[in-house]
Amino acid sequence: SHGGSHVEVEGSFDNWTTRQPLQKSGKDFTIIKLLPPGVYQYKFIVDGEWKYDPNQPAMFDEMRNVNNVIEVHEYVPENLEGVSGFDPPPSPPSSYNCPNPVADDYAKEPSIMPPHLQLTLLNVPPASGDAQAVLPRPQHVILNHVYCQRGQSVQALVIGATTRYKSKYITTVMYKPKARRRVLDAAAT
Repeated sequence: SHGGSHVEVEGSFDNWTTRQPLQKSGKDFTIIKLLPPGVYQYKFIVDGEWKYDPNQPAMFDEMRNVNNVIEVHEYVPENLEGVSGFDPPPSPPSSYNCPNPVADDYAKEPSIMPPHLQLTLLNVPPASGDAQAVLPRPQHVILNHVYCQRGQSVQALVIGATTRYKSKYITTVMYKPKARRRVLDAAAT
């Protein structure tokens, strides 16, 4: 908070090899660094000029330069009982005590699958009439769900799933022909 329009920091944490810019927030410049335990010297470069902060701990190095210094300690909680207060509460036994099914449970119709899970990239035409066009981005609700196509028009069992890797979408489809029933003509003898 000692002025300047561009502030960087360099230090012994990487053997004085790289300068890292600080972010300006109001009149202050800040940076967040994750450092292993140890003692580190550092110095600021304010508008191209090397400076140390007189409000922070400082020391002389071997060349008699004044550098700021910080000692990073490994965090060990003093009161271990106090840390247990951050543990999530255990779930009550009623939340996982599932009663055994009764005869009425088997008579019920299964729940209907949500209609948005029946969407698949294979049934969506490209955005334009061009056959080489890229398929549209899939809706997020179909990612990582198994898609199973049924019906009389398809003579195969079709199972597919769409997953995302970074900015790419990958759809895997597996086909298995339906077993055809063979009709044997029995001849009376």
